[in-house]
Amino acid sequence: MLERGENWSLEYDDGVVIGRFERGMPLSAFEEEAYPAFERILGEHETDIVATADIVRLEDALGQDVLDIWEQAARESSQLPNYERAALVADGILKYGLKGQLRVPDAEIETFEDPERAIHWARTGEQ
Repeated sequence: MLERGENWSLEYDDGVVIGRFERGMPLSAFEEEAYPAFERILGEHETDIVATADIVRLEDALGQDVLDIWEQAARESSQLPNYERAALVADGILKYGLKGQLRVPDAEIETFEDPERAIHWARTGEQ
C-alpha cells in the first residue's frame, strides 16, 4: 500500500511503514495529507505492522505543530499489537529532535545515516 503527495510518501512494505519526507515538502502536508494517509495504512495493516522507518530530508525547521503530529503518530503506533521498532534517518539535530518526540513504550528507537540499513533494522531488528 502506497500513499504519496508532494515530496512525501508513506508505504506499507513487509511489516514496516516507510515514510519518506523530502526537501520541498510543504509542512502543512503533515497534518492535511500525510497523517490521514498514515491512519489509513494503520487501519489496513494494523496487525501486520512491526515497525516504522522514517527518512526525513526536509530543509525547513519543523514547528511544534508538526512535532505534535509526529508524537500523535508515535502514540498510535504504540497501540498496534505487534509494533516493536522505530527507525529514523535525518540530518543533524533534526534526528535527535524527532527521536525525542517518539515516546513509544516497549519499542526500540534507533537513528541511522543510511535509509536501507534503517529499513532493514526496522523489519528484522538486526543491525
